[in-house]
Amino acid sequence: MKTTSKFILTTLIGLQLVACSSVQRSAQNEPATATRPPLAVPSKNITDFSDALRCMDESFVRYGTRDVSIIAEDFADTTKKVSAGTRDMMISAISDMTRRSRAIQLVTFGQDANNIVAFLNAAQKRTPFATVPQYDLRGSISQLDENVIRSQSDSGISLDSLFSIGRSKSRQFSVLGLDMSVAHTATLALVPGISSRNVTVIAKDSEALDGEATIRKIGVNFSTSFQRTDGTAQALRNMVELAAVEIFGRLTRQPYWTCLGVGPENSQVKREIEDWFIGMDRAGELVPFFQEQLRNRGFYEGPIDGQATPALRQAISAYRQASNAGSSDLVDLPFFTDFLHKPFPTPPVQAFSPDPIAAAPASAIALRLEKIGTSTRETGVRLRLASNTPTYAYCYSEADDGKFQRIFPNRQQRDARLSARKSIDLLPQATDGRSVTCFAAPRELYIDMPAALRWGDFQNLNAMKSVDDIGRVLSAVAKMPVGRVSLQLAKK
Repeated sequence: MKTTSKFILTTLIGLQLVACSSVQRSAQNEPATATRPPLAVPSKNITDFSDALRCMDESFVRYGTRDVSIIAEDFADTTKKVSAGTRDMMISAISDMTRRSRAIQLVTFGQDANNIVAFLNAAQKRTPFATVPQYDLRGSISQLDENVIRSQSDSGISLDSLFSIGRSKSRQFSVLGLDMSVAHTATLALVPGISSRNVTVIAKDSEALDGEATIRKIGVNFSTSFQRTDGTAQALRNMVELAAVEIFGRLTRQPYWTCLGVGPENSQVKREIEDWFIGMDRAGELVPFFQEQLRNRGFYEGPIDGQATPALRQAISAYRQASNAGSSDLVDLPFFTDFLHKPFPTPPVQAFSPDPIAAAPASAIALRLEKIGTSTRETGVRLRLASNTPTYAYCYSEADDGKFQRIFPNRQQRDARLSARKSIDLLPQATDGRSVTCFAAPRELYIDMPAALRWGDFQNLNAMKSVDDIGRVLSAVAKMPVGRVSLQLAKK
């Protein structure tokens, strides 16, 4: 790959893109001037973001991410110049990003259902559960500026009229842009801060019939070489895969930049972490975030209710102490940064809880599952779940075809923990289902569940042939027998 003059590239519509080298990587990043040669910047030579997608998949498992449901609209080409399947590229990227974690459920639909509002209305009428996706992914190819800069050189030698040779070389630069964002399906309002905006500079050489594409992101140039005939499509695929990493990293609040080879010392990463910290605090999301993550990491065993209880403060203090960050229970920006990046410390023998769960035998946990109100085929059966002691509940529905699905916890009822003598109403169940069975466990089990049960809510667990199979797996994960209660909905 040839080194491109930074002075030339910086004239590209003020984008301030810099040159990259596929041979070496340097940490220097001083601005170049017209009177001094440009310095090298961090560079990565890539053909796609496969490693980053796999890294995100592993991160979802590590952080216990689950039940992120999204629908992808058709990504329009507003330039009318790029003939590529952008939406199919995104589907492939999400599929690669969830091979093990199953964290993201992508709902696809045909070209005859491009109206998102019509699709959601139809989904609400035909599904037996309230399983409409939480989020809507939208975007477009928003920019293609061709021949922004074009350079050409010609040379030749002539000897009178007897002999002559000539040589011509040209290089042209184009700019390709992709914009994506996420909206809540319930309101179609944009989710603040969950977007991706990427621009690729494509350089094509007429002499060698090849070229290179450069994406400038968080201080790193991601570069790829290609055949001239497929340069634009490959550049677009790279941007789509990068957008998938950014979008779902931001949506789930995971340090996606580490999957791109960038650390927390990067100035742009520092800015994003600060935006997360302030935005989550103002939106009331910071406390639930720490409750869920500290529970996944074995330091906290209370509910995820947004209440800063003494138990949560004790868990934070213990986590800081185990991480050699002092013993304060203060959550500040430096601790939030370390919490995102540093390895998980060894948890205490007993997690901190506002209402501890006793290590009682399964027979002592009295789950109660009952029908409430009336139902029709359209509304389904309404069920209520309660427990006599604090516990973690996992409920599975057996459909008429014998398939099992996890119906609690789910995308709308994310916390598996039941407080003592407090009931919750489950989502309406299909009237043609056979039964619903709920299991009670002494702790959060999802983080340790095997692949057979690590599927999204309301998805068939094909490896489970009976309720007893599910109970045996949960007991093995809990390392003790789990409580159980079943309710028959229809005759087998």
